[in-house]
Amino acid sequence: MFFLDLRYLPIVFFIPSLACATSLNDAVRKDLEQNFATNVVLSDSDVFTFGFHNFDPNKVFKIDNENIGTTESISRRKDIAALSLPYTIELPSYIEDNRQELTLRLSALSIDQDVDLSSGTAPDALSEYVVSGYLEFANVNQLDEHWSVNTAIGNHISYYRNDYTYRSGILEPYRSVLDGFIVNTDAWAYIVEPNIKLTYQDLHDWGRLKISSSWHYFYGHGWGEANEGDVGNPEGWYLANEVKVFYDLISWRDNVTSMYSSVRRIDVGGDTSAPLGTHSYYEASLGWLLDPDLLNDWVDNVGIGLTINYGSSLKGGSLVVFFNQD
Repeated sequence: MFFLDLRYLPIVFFIPSLACATSLNDAVRKDLEQNFATNVVLSDSDVFTFGFHNFDPNKVFKIDNENIGTTESISRRKDIAALSLPYTIELPSYIEDNRQELTLRLSALSIDQDVDLSSGTAPDALSEYVVSGYLEFANVNQLDEHWSVNTAIGNHISYYRNDYTYRSGILEPYRSVLDGFIVNTDAWAYIVEPNIKLTYQDLHDWGRLKISSSWHYFYGHGWGEANEGDVGNPEGWYLANEVKVFYDLISWRDNVTSMYSSVRRIDVGGDTSAPLGTHSYYEASLGWLLDPDLLNDWVDNVGIGLTINYGSSLKGGSLVVFFNQD
């Protein structure tokens, strides 16, 4: 249900003619699997970027390309609230050119939408959210002055909840069936995500160039009230290829002001493809970064800029606050 419009309505209206309840259980289980799988991708700020203000690049740049944004996709982006707070701790190193890192991340995604069942009635209201905690242990091997390889194992624990308000009265006859099963219910999932990342970095007088390719696979187990406890096993993968350029503008003491740009291609599969409406998409970002001397133990840099998503169901542009870009 997450990030797709009214995916349960065909199921809801099909209930009276169901010959076998198994069909409904299977559909709800698949939907829950896709919710948790999509959350894995959207909570990773290295592969998907949300901002504080969304816009249609077609209108801003006077172009006409549906792959870069539509009225529907911009409306969908505006309905979503997202928060991701990552923090990485470098562990003591005992081997030269080899180190270990521990990454912690707290994330939350939510969406509110109206459900119009009839033009003559008030719309019902649907609210959904996923809250996740993430813990990753990584080993980083510096191959030479430019190349490094990162192997890691990540662990997600995610909680999903939806709240449905019956305003129109149309679904009231089915409320006893829907509540606790499809809507006004919750579910949990534990997901394991092994991943590997190859990085090339080149330092210059003007700044630095960074190229990376990362491979992620995830598989999990779900449980909870929804669908009578049959929450399924979220599974999927994604491949991220990215080029970043940091161009230093001003350096004063330990403070560095720089321009930041990146282009990335993300390929997705498994339970993530259908909700994102694609098997691959692109993101391009441009921004201004400040490396402050204050709070250097916690903040590497902060900045502001814009990001454009091309090719997914959430295509469009956003103004973004950048945090700890590396």
